[in-house]
Amino acid sequence: MLIPEDFAGRLRLALNQANISPAALGAAVGVDKSVVSRWLSGRVRPTQHNLTRIAAVLAQGLPGFTVLAFEAPTSEFRALVQPLAAQPQSGQSLAFPFAVIESARRETGRRGVEYFGAYLMYYRSFSQPGRIARMAMMLRPADGLIEARYGAEGFTFQGWALLMLNRMYLVLAEERFEAMAFLVLNAGQQPKARFITGILSGPAEGMLVPTASPVALMRQRDLTGDGERDLEAHLQDCHLPPLIDASEAPASVLRMLGAGSLMQVPFANGEET
Repeated sequence: MLIPEDFAGRLRLALNQANISPAALGAAVGVDKSVVSRWLSGRVRPTQHNLTRIAAVLAQGLPGFTVLAFEAPTSEFRALVQPLAAQPQSGQSLAFPFAVIESARRETGRRGVEYFGAYLMYYRSFSQPGRIARMAMMLRPADGLIEARYGAEGFTFQGWALLMLNRMYLVLAEERFEAMAFLVLNAGQQPKARFITGILSGPAEGMLVPTASPVALMRQRDLTGDGERDLEAHLQDCHLPPLIDASEAPASVLRMLGAGSLMQVPFANGEET
């Protein structure tokens, strides 16, 4: 779960997790719904008196929630707003060995900004040979790592990217079909990655047989820094049809996907021309 740092973002998330509408919050606090809209947009911050009343309303659905939560560290705020059933239970969480996460955080802090952005991702269709799969991909900072999302019309994958030693490793899941996808990407170009190559592995049609394809990511735009706005734009991108004919793909993508065997292509880093 992505935790915003700003008051407006945290208020939006807390309301959503507590299942309280902005109108209901306004009625409970005693202000017009237009005032709540200004709080949620970040244009106005509530008075201390209203903050206390807001926290009291949220505490009804989020036990332990107080005014201090809005300024609390990310981990503390997450513990307050994350539903109990969704929190990892003892013995159910998985830890990466060899301090992998710490290494990825250091590398993300050093070079992550090169990768943050919205991309179109192309690869050979797993279900329709001869066609190209085209997905919307977003990479953005979250909890010191890189949150990854990709999808198209009808489905979406979410997960994490670990940036380590000139490679990016992505693990993503699709909830509806309980499917997993894995990517290994080459280093991007400095100061900003615009064309990234690698390999994608995932389930083929019917979720029966795993398969793999070369993959290419082409940058479409930078992030705005507004988490809600960037997510909304990504979800709009996901309305794209997931399959296109080869004639619709950029020439640089076709060269990358069509040259050599699957084992030869993925780790020969390409450049957009």
